[in-house]
Amino acid sequence: MNILHLIGREKELFTEDIATHENKLSETVSSSRFLVIGGAGSIGQAVTKEIFKRKPKKLHVVDISENKMVELVRDIRSSYGYIDGEFRTFALDAGLTISLI
Repeated sequence: MNILHLIGREKELFTEDIATHENKLSETVSSSRFLVIGGAGSIGQAVTKEIFKRKPKKLHVVDISENKMVELVRDIRSSYGYIDGEFRTFALDAGLTISLI
């Protein structure tokens, strides 16, 4: 199935730009630290994987869903293996409670 055809495109939007700037992009990411909030959602997973494969110093991922986080880690480990940097995940929910007195 050609997904690009389904959305009416002939080529991916950023493929050429990423290829053109891959060295600088990888250099910047590999010397940086990242916190991805909502990292187990569809966009969060894509962002997390793009960062991970460029070997950051630190990558911390936060999401409310522990199950989706486990799936993300399994997918990353099977696709990209391990990195020298710190990769940690945190399953947590940060709610806000307001009390009026």
